[in-house]
Amino acid sequence: MPAMSDKLNSKLSLSLIISIILHGALIIFLGYKVIQDNDLNYGSINGQSVDAIMVDPSVMTEQYQRQLKSQQRQQQVDQQRQQQLEKQAKELQEKQLAEQQRLKDIEKERIKAEKEAAEKAAKEEVERAAKEKEIAERAAKEAAEKVAQEKAAKEAAEKVAQEKAAKEAAEKAAQEKAAKEAAEKAAQEKAAKEAAEKAAQEKAAKEAAEKAAQEKAAKEAAEKAAKEKAAKEAAEKAAKEKAAKEAAEKAAQEKAAKEAAEKAAQEKAAKEAAEKAAKEKAAKEAADKAAKEKAAKEAAEKAAKEKAAKDNELNDILGGLTSGTPSVATGSTPSRKGVSDGELDKYKSLVQTAISNKFINPNKLYSGRHCVLQIQIATDGFLIDVKSQGGDEALCREAISATRAAVIPKPSSSLYEQVKTMFIDFQPK
Repeated sequence: MPAMSDKLNSKLSLSLIISIILHGALIIFLGYKVIQDNDLNYGSINGQSVDAIMVDPSVMTEQYQRQLKSQQRQQQVDQQRQQQLEKQAKELQEKQLAEQQRLKDIEKERIKAEKEAAEKAAKEEVERAAKEKEIAERAAKEAAEKVAQEKAAKEAAEKVAQEKAAKEAAEKAAQEKAAKEAAEKAAQEKAAKEAAEKAAQEKAAKEAAEKAAQEKAAKEAAEKAAKEKAAKEAAEKAAKEKAAKEAAEKAAQEKAAKEAAEKAAQEKAAKEAAEKAAKEKAAKEAADKAAKEKAAKEAAEKAAKEKAAKDNELNDILGGLTSGTPSVATGSTPSRKGVSDGELDKYKSLVQTAISNKFINPNKLYSGRHCVLQIQIATDGFLIDVKSQGGDEALCREAISATRAAVIPKPSSSLYEQVKTMFIDFQPK
């Protein structure tokens, strides 16, 4: 733009110089014409010319005066013409300057318009680029958010799987620990019981009246142990069959959902089932061995008691101690079975409430269904094991999870034997 303006100014200056030169040439030509006309008219008179020349001073003076006046008039005319020419030149120059100014203004307007158009175009280009950039950024942001959401979903799924595996491992470890503690406690109880039986045997040698009570207590304990063992074996067998059935159904469902995951789950389930079966087999063999040893020991103790009874039979007859024996046996019964049905129901109600507090029933999905839970606890209420013994499968899975998360209240010492292995008919509201 500045180069164009300089070019236009140089053109206008050239036109002005040419115009001044032409006006100057015109003024010189007109002046020369006036002088030439005066020279041609000098010495000529109107009328008939004569060959003789008379010199009259007055005429010469008058002629000189006329010529002077004529020159003065001519000078005035020339001056007026010069003034007029100068005025015309000035007016022309003013017009040219005005024209130049007008052209400059037009050029300025044109430059301003072009500048405004360029600025507008640049602004529109910037706005368009900004808009395109914003669209691109929005698309990139949406793509990034989508990728982030997919990544978050994947991480959440992996985290859930890891948490589930960790939870299962923790539950398994807790169960193993509880089983170990229960075994140790049973061993301690067994040792204490053996010590007590030994003391009872020593006391039986002195007091014949305790013979019948010990025999009755031993018989009841043996019957109870046999019943508990039979119930436990039946429950374990049913639980194993149900676990195998649930594992098969779960494997089938997982296979329909995702074949690759199902294969891994089956392998893991098979491995865990094999490990669990091996552990259960080892535990069962150990329990059977312990039961056999206990039975052998009890048989030996019983033989010793019978021998002691025969040795002291005479003293029993002579001392009349047999009459006091029934009262001792009768008095021991309430201490073992002094738990009312109300207390048992109340404790089971507390356990069911604890499970319900951890159970989630979205939109009452499981209302109207039920699940029978077999719960095994320690003396302090610690959960050793929980299994389903029938009912809705989906509800049983959720109920087992809620039971593992629940805080089961500690039973009283007199109530523990009745609730250490209990059955709860769980029905969510």
